[in-house]
Amino acid sequence: MSTYPYTHEEGSLLYQVENYKFRYKGILAASIELIIVPGERIGFNYEIEENNQHWPELPSKYYKGSSNSQEVYEALQMNFGGMFDTKEEALQNAIYMIEGLLNKYITADIS
Repeated sequence: MSTYPYTHEEGSLLYQVENYKFRYKGILAASIELIIVPGERIGFNYEIEENNQHWPELPSKYYKGSSNSQEVYEALQMNFGGMFDTKEEALQNAIYMIEGLLNKYITADIS
């Protein structure tokens, strides 16, 4: 979407959102929301499912986050991502972030 197809007043904006579900080793683990704003780079939000059986030690501050959650990147020793050029890059980074958190705080063996 190189040109914005709809007229709008300054400050008003219509943008696309795509929703995905993520399974971690076969267990529903998170929802990922891609935010696609015309003429801008792509970001994401995530929400990890509460699971007291497999990752009860995950701090509540990590259950929800975004591609701009610098604290999460630092906790996982990942390079700060922020915004991405493609949907694929954004989704892959969301997966790395969620897997990183779950791997760090998992307490039960998942086959």
